[in-house]
Amino acid sequence: MVSSALFCLLLVPYVLTDDVSNLCPGTIPLQRVPSTGEGTWWTILATKASSGQCGINNNQPPCKCTGFQFSSNLLPPYIPAYNGTVFGYNTEKCIYEFQQVEIALVDKTQPWAIFNFKDKSSGTTTVVSALDTDDHETFIIFYLCGVKSAEGEPIVIVVAKSKDGLCSESQERVDAVLEANNICKDKLVAFDTSECADI
Repeated sequence: MVSSALFCLLLVPYVLTDDVSNLCPGTIPLQRVPSTGEGTWWTILATKASSGQCGINNNQPPCKCTGFQFSSNLLPPYIPAYNGTVFGYNTEKCIYEFQQVEIALVDKTQPWAIFNFKDKSSGTTTVVSALDTDDHETFIIFYLCGVKSAEGEPIVIVVAKSKDGLCSESQERVDAVLEANNICKDKLVAFDTSECADI
């Protein structure tokens, strides 16, 4: 009797805890890293998107120079939430367009870098998985869970800390992670951000 009661007690927490890594089936999410993602990040490779204002949903002409700015009042090493700005330059209006967002871990008790990405103006939330980063030194790879492009492709965004893009070593690592997650690099669009104006 005691052994069966003990078995039930040990089983209950396992059943009640959902593994957030299952929110992005078919991908290998990154475990949280002890560093900060704060700063400006430039989109250098992404799924083609052409809906709405320049930024995460529109990286096609007249939009260019898209990316993110992340900040937080919390201190490293493990930052569970950020305030963010999605930006993109509209060449017809000759201005940067901005979208305010909140980014927070889906579950702070789990090791996965999977976030709720909330648009502050519309209130819509998308689950976003970080597939890899080199401790936020030069790049981050984001995957929008359960979201597809108009062509049926997964939404993937690779951002770089430098407007000059990635060194060959970082690019090789990005390519390997994309391949490991069954993401065809040939279906992503590369962006040159070297001439982009500062935000």
